[in-house]
Amino acid sequence: MTDGTWLNRDHEMPPGAELFRSDRRFFLEAYSASHGQLLLRSMEGEDALGRHHDTTIEILFKPVDALSIEAFLHGVTIRRATDDETSEIKGSLAGVSGDDVRVFLIDSRDTTGYVIARAVGWREGVLGRTLPSLFNGPSRYTPRWPHQPLFGLNTGLSEASAEELVQALRSPADERRERFRFVHVLMTRAAEGDGAKVAGSGVFLTREDAEEARAVLAAEIPDCWIEDLPVVL
Repeated sequence: MTDGTWLNRDHEMPPGAELFRSDRRFFLEAYSASHGQLLLRSMEGEDALGRHHDTTIEILFKPVDALSIEAFLHGVTIRRATDDETSEIKGSLAGVSGDDVRVFLIDSRDTTGYVIARAVGWREGVLGRTLPSLFNGPSRYTPRWPHQPLFGLNTGLSEASAEELVQALRSPADERRERFRFVHVLMTRAAEGDGAKVAGSGVFLTREDAEEARAVLAAEIPDCWIEDLPVVL
């Protein structure tokens, strides 16, 4: 079960209003150039007051125009900047304008940072071992395992090497599965009765091997192709 809030209208977050507060530790988990997404995360465990939590909390800002925050935050308060604070921060930056571009102040310990974005939201729930983020789960529009915390361009930073694949097979079953490696599935479509049967004919660790196998198979089944699928490690 995941609880969430999404704020993108002025009446939901008037200037000066406190929007979110938590004593838990957060860190900068991901930034995606696609849609300018910034994700902060607090994993399960103890908060700054020594209390244990079984859930993960994630905070998402989008689209982000500018930011100035620490990578690690011990306790977080998010508030919409007042009109004077907004004018001061926007005035110090070039190219940041528009009434729908809001300034969110991030208070943590004795520091205050900011994120300039149009919307902010947060979700809290149990983050499964194979789920990269509460904000990027499976979708019927993209029926593949989401192998990174945020939707968008794949930087490849979470793609594992062959050695890491072998190590993952030896690791405990309860470890988080945050990395992946692509495998290459050779697919075929062949006539069967009044229709056609689509099937996987082989899985290959390298694209070169898959292409070689496809060339051999194409002599018998011309309608064949390769699909790249991520294996969760």
